Amino acid sequence: MASPRVALFVTCLVDIHRPAVGFAAIRLLEEAGCRVEVPPAQTCCGQPA
Repeated sequence: MASPRVALFVTCLVDIHRPAVGFAAIRLLEEAGCRVEVPPAQTCCGQPA
């Protein structure tokens, strides 16, 4: 059976203030057997506003 493919949307808040959270999320997903992709064209979701 193929590994699940997961797209992780890392918000700008995580990217700027707590990048370790994003890396930890990737590590946990990979340890669970997922193939993690971070969309290269992702932009800010507007959450800070």
